[in-house]
This record gives sequence, C-alpha cells and structure tokens, in this order.
Amino acid sequence: MESMTQLPNPISLTIDATAGEPLKATRRELTVGDVMSLNVITAAADNTIFQAARTMSANHLSCLVVVDDTGVTGILTEKDVLKGVARDDVQFRRLKVCDRMSSPVETAPVDMSVIQAGRIMETRRIKRLPVVDEGQLLGLVTQTDIMRGLVALSPLRAVSDIMNREVATIQANATVAEAARVMASKDISCVVALHRRDVAGILTEKDMLKRVVALHKNPAETRVADVMSVPITVIPPTYSVLSATQKMDNMHLHRLIVMDGNKVCGIVTQTDLMQAIQHELNRLESERRMLAAELVALMGYVKQDPARLQQLLAGMASSSSGGLADFAGSPPRGEASDEGHGQTSHLA
Repeated sequence: MESMTQLPNPISLTIDATAGEPLKATRRELTVGDVMSLNVITAAADNTIFQAARTMSANHLSCLVVVDDTGVTGILTEKDVLKGVARDDVQFRRLKVCDRMSSPVETAPVDMSVIQAGRIMETRRIKRLPVVDEGQLLGLVTQTDIMRGLVALSPLRAVSDIMNREVATIQANATVAEAARVMASKDISCVVALHRRDVAGILTEKDMLKRVVALHKNPAETRVADVMSVPITVIPPTYSVLSATQKMDNMHLHRLIVMDGNKVCGIVTQTDLMQAIQHELNRLESERRMLAAELVALMGYVKQDPARLQQLLAGMASSSSGGLADFAGSPPRGEASDEGHGQTSHLA
C-alpha cells in the first residue's frame, strides 16, 4: 500500500476555511479545487482487500483511490469491501483490490464548479470524485466537501422536509452478517440497532470495516451490539437543515437520527442534505433567470418609449400581485401587437 502523498495546491484558495465551520465563499462560484482534500492515500490494484481495509481503518477513510503509472485507474470504497461480508464470503479478504474496485472511475477537473460536481454525485449516486489534471491525481472531493461549499450559498428549511422516513432497523443481538445483508438489500450505509423497541446504537459501513473486517473477525459470529456506535447523535424534526449540516461537519458525522421524543421518525444523511441544497440552488437560479428575462423585456419597452417607464412604475405601485411580466407582457395602449417580430433575451 502506498503511503500518504502530499499533493501540491494547484490554485490559490478564494474561500475562508475555519476548522469545524462551513466554508464561506468569497466569490460567487466555488470550484472543486477550492474544497477538495489534498492529502490522498492511494492503493495499487494488486494490493489485497485486507491490506486496503487495514489502511482505510487506520486512517479513518471511506475510500482509497487506485492509481498506477498512467494515473487514476479505479476507486475502492467501504461498500466495495463490505460486499464480501454480505455474501458470507470468508475468502474475500484475499481478493485483490482490482477484484472489488469501481473502474473506470468518474473524475472531476480542478476547475469544475461545486454545483456541477454535486449534480454528478446525485445523478451517478456516488459520494466522492478524484480530482485530476491531465490524468494525474491532484486531490479528492467528497460529499462533505461539496456540502460545505453549497451550504454557504443557500439556507434551507427543517430536516423533517428532507429526511428519509423509512429507517432500517435490526436487533442489537443480531449478527453483523445479518446486518450487512439488510444494508446490501436496501442499498444503504447504516442500520439503527434496537434493544427490543428502544434505540441502542447505529451500525455503519465504517463500523463494520474498522471493527470487523480490519480485525479479522467473523461477521457471522460477531454481534451488532459489540461493534455498533454508541451513543448516537439525534436531532428533533424541527432542526434546521443549516444546523444539521453544521453539526455533521463539526462532529465529522455522515448521518443524524431524527427523533420525536423516544420515537425514531427519520434519518438525514449527507446525501439528503446535499440533494436538498442542490435543488434549492437550482430553484433560486431558475427564479434569477426568470427575473432577468422580465427585466430585459421591461428595458426593451422603456427603450422604445421612455414615457412607458412612468406608466409601468405607477402600475407596479398600485398592484398587489403579479410580477414585472404582468406589465411588460403587453404593449402600450393603442399599440398593436406585432407577433413574430418581438425578441426576448435570456440572461445566463
């Protein structure tokens, strides 16, 4: 396994980054180069899965980028490693990284915007992108990095509006192999562990990799209660999306359990937060474009007849509803409509 490589900073940063706080943009559009991690631990395709699991566990990583002399050839994630656990394959630790890694791997250029990177992650259902320049690895951008960049641009509503209400649970005395099968069948990264009906803890992919796979324990003989994370971090359904994002960032968490009293009512993950922020930014961008188009149309009418400006302003002052388009959408009184000859400009 290759050792940690300190990669050079390819660009000057234009954001303020304070440990434990969301990033604050000092220019309108952030790029993946602004938010990516520069310290990337890599693996070779012929390393064993066990070697990779030990390295990921020791360095608290959720993935390893696989490289060779030509550049990035794949990526190995916790989910890739844990496929063997779900299948009860006792020999999977002897497999090579190339047998489990995802390849070819989706990458991002250093100047890609965080909004575009977020869209790729949402569309492809992935949580990380190696950042490359001319095929060579420069860094790694994750959901956490993208979320930090996006959250500075858009305050949002309560977590109850975006949380997943279907929470997968398992009894704490079940085996890790059973839990892995539940996670694999539902394509999820965690299950909530219960003691009878009470929440006892949470079992994540990272818990399984670090406390089972990396320690050579038998998943079929290891109980969930012995390796789950406790105590869990919970929030009420009225918690704001912005506050949830900051809590995840400060506590280095990927998910929060939403509880109303003693009842589990949902779970909110980094994926949920990033999608909500992404959709909100898309909505704001759509509104901005519509407003820009209305302003362009208004300017066109005013240019043709300056006296029209006073008429429009008077109408806007007396109207309690409707936008600029209500006034700019019809010609001045006494002026016939000239369909097919008017042009409407759209600002990017």
